[in-house]
Amino acid sequence: MKKVFIISSVLLFLVGSFYIAYNLFLAQDEQSVPADKLIKNDKKSSLNNLDKLVQLVEKGTRGLSLSEDGEKIQYYSSEDRSFWTASFDGKSIKNKLSNDDFNEAEQIIWNKNKKEAILKIKDSFYLYSFGNKEKLIKNSKALNWINFYQKIVYTYEDQASGKKTLNISDPDGSNWKEIAKIEDDKIYISDIPRSAKASFWLQPDAFKESNLTIIPFGEGELEKRGESKFGADYLWSKDGGKFLRSSVSQKGGSNLILEVCDIKTNDCLNLNFPTMSNKCVWTNNNKSVYCAMPVNIENNLVMPNDYLNNKIYTKDLFWKINIESAKKEKIIEEKYIKQDIDATNLLLSPNEDFLFFIDRKSEGLFRILL
Repeated sequence: MKKVFIISSVLLFLVGSFYIAYNLFLAQDEQSVPADKLIKNDKKSSLNNLDKLVQLVEKGTRGLSLSEDGEKIQYYSSEDRSFWTASFDGKSIKNKLSNDDFNEAEQIIWNKNKKEAILKIKDSFYLYSFGNKEKLIKNSKALNWINFYQKIVYTYEDQASGKKTLNISDPDGSNWKEIAKIEDDKIYISDIPRSAKASFWLQPDAFKESNLTIIPFGEGELEKRGESKFGADYLWSKDGGKFLRSSVSQKGGSNLILEVCDIKTNDCLNLNFPTMSNKCVWTNNNKSVYCAMPVNIENNLVMPNDYLNNKIYTKDLFWKINIESAKKEKIIEEKYIKQDIDATNLLLSPNEDFLFFIDRKSEGLFRILL
């Protein structure tokens, strides 16, 4: 009997020791998982609980961009006439940045640190910082940042002589200098990422051929790049090495063409994707673009004229395109899109897990989970 008791005690001790050792091993194994992996897994689990397509703001959204720290979205609401920031997932409480009233603002172009913006209101441009609006240029059709947001470049028409010029100045309008005379001041101006230069092109018109023109910073001549195309519009990659070019296949036509071009070689690849460049956004590695593709463009339309004149609002589907292979991947199935959406002002979150955009008709703010 005593022998049985001793054997039972030994077995019980061994089983207990194994149980304790096993649990200690599991605890150490959990502790050995890197913190960033745990955070990533937790974030992935959190994202899985979000809807594929969500409307974050019902209407009146303008000037969509990333916030100063890059961790939120920032926009102006014409409904309550205030600037706001909001979290990417749309769950966090929104923060009001200001109560500045710019209900009539047509354009809001932020500088890199999001401390200042250029506003287009009627026929004038303004330099804006929170709580302060200063008139810059009147009788100008186009204006944008240049030289890493240290300068502005703009068009100006002398009312007496009718002379139209391209000019550069400090952001407050001081120290201005004429760059060149221009025939047509109905242009779009864009800074070139990672460059002190800027670029411009004619406002897209199916009856006019135009190409991309590089604006030097300082001395130098205007430099034209690429072929002239009808209805041409452009979008620079994030490294300034490539650009998207949308156009139409013939004068006054409706057949949209999207190409990607190399700034150094001028080589272009037709992506076989009928859309406009202003419906796209580049990825951080400059190897792909996310684009909205209109599916309701009829043959009797003139593009992009009828679109820009608000004669048509598009019904869009959303794709990711590899710019090297032209391979396409649909990022959201049609069953999740419950209404017609005319996507503009596309914006990617830094980790590229969200795609934000504004519906052109309602000015509603939407988010797609990627």
